[in-house]
Amino acid sequence: MKLRSIHAMWGLLLMLGFASRTYAQSNFSLNDVPELKNKRAIHLILETGEAHGKAIPVIEAFTKKTGVPVQVERVASSGVYGKENVELMAGTGHYDVVYVETSWTTEWSDYLFKLKDLANKVDPGKYASLEKDMANMSPSILATGQAYGNQMVLPFYTFDMTMWVRQDVFDDPTEKANFKAKYGYELAAAKTWDQLHDQAAFFTRKKGEMLKGQPLDHDLFGLSMQAGAYQDNDETTARLWSMDADWVTVQKDSSGKITKFVITKKDKEALKAALTEYKGDLQWDSPGALTANFDFVVAQIGNGNAIIAPTIWANCTTWADGILKEKVPGGKIGAYPTPGGHPYTGAWSYGVAKSTKNPEAAYWLVRYLTSYEAGVRMFKEAGLIPGRIDVMETVAKDGPEYPLGMLAKYHINIWKATGANIPNYYYYNTKAGGKVYDNQIYVLAPALTGQKTVDEVVEDLTKQTIDLQNKFDKTASCVEEK
Repeated sequence: MKLRSIHAMWGLLLMLGFASRTYAQSNFSLNDVPELKNKRAIHLILETGEAHGKAIPVIEAFTKKTGVPVQVERVASSGVYGKENVELMAGTGHYDVVYVETSWTTEWSDYLFKLKDLANKVDPGKYASLEKDMANMSPSILATGQAYGNQMVLPFYTFDMTMWVRQDVFDDPTEKANFKAKYGYELAAAKTWDQLHDQAAFFTRKKGEMLKGQPLDHDLFGLSMQAGAYQDNDETTARLWSMDADWVTVQKDSSGKITKFVITKKDKEALKAALTEYKGDLQWDSPGALTANFDFVVAQIGNGNAIIAPTIWANCTTWADGILKEKVPGGKIGAYPTPGGHPYTGAWSYGVAKSTKNPEAAYWLVRYLTSYEAGVRMFKEAGLIPGRIDVMETVAKDGPEYPLGMLAKYHINIWKATGANIPNYYYYNTKAGGKVYDNQIYVLAPALTGQKTVDEVVEDLTKQTIDLQNKFDKTASCVEEK
């Protein structure tokens, strides 16, 4: 109880500070980058795709200002870990600036500079400048980029989950009246999984049935999810967190030091409940969900084939909205917290490898890629959502109201709501994070496809998680037996 109280108090203070703080536009710009004596080229990974390509002009501006060439390697997100991990472990210095997914931060902490140490090394006496800029970033997103209390990386863009609903359908008077007549309460974005089930059943319809007073020319699904062996763990995480549970319980002492990782009986029961709920939701989804990735969900909502995506990454919203505008005249997406109010939270961030031969240039490039200036550009031009409160406040105030203003307000609010929990979640505390995360994806899928029972999958995952923990993290780990 004492530890829980300490964590709760810390979280309350974090949330109060978040709520009361006024976030001013950061003054940091390329003009603040000093003359760099080391002109050695630096190398980084940038994801494939048109949206991420919007970062190229930002990188080119850095080169023009500093004279430091930046070699950009375009890699699909699924291939990043393997390429970077081998170079980091070997200490080759091949990647000066390291592209880091949330669950890898602690795992790679031995190979990355602590940002405070690096700032003092390359910009002596001016660490306060970095602190000032970080004060404009989301505390919850910054927490996902820490290892043992040290900031290792800065967020380039975030992928907090959200729940999409077809807002035009939810606002339709006929649909609202029919729903209330059937279920006895108002149609609104689901706050609980039971409410989601009602809505999923209500909106699952056959060709020829009516929607918004018009006959459907295709079958309609209440839900759309990505239950293939790709990111089914992120959707499961949202369900676990909504039950105040996690994959593994992180035990800490009064100073905040991790003492043990334990898969408790509560964790196992929560996972069984989460997978059972997820599997049940598939009755209201297309059969294609069992092999689906996020692009399938985007297409289902965009083409008007589904009404609700209960657990989808918010940074896909502008993509889905673009399709919806073309395919469904008058169609509109609403973005809300996932049922239970604890969506999966994460970010793709940049840090600096200890093995780099040009730490100075790498540091300043990370600063600029994660700056206010770059963040506004990536949000408005690419729909990628930076982990910056100042960017969110600018867009929420200045627009456009839809969909960017809607997304900005959503993130400001969800970061407040979840900030207290983030530091204690399993992914952000273990050196086995990347290994466990990838393993989960494939182990979970058979429970959803029916190849194995939920109980069998939970036992499989429990054993494999502990094995990976013991192999890649020296902190003691165990399964609670009593």
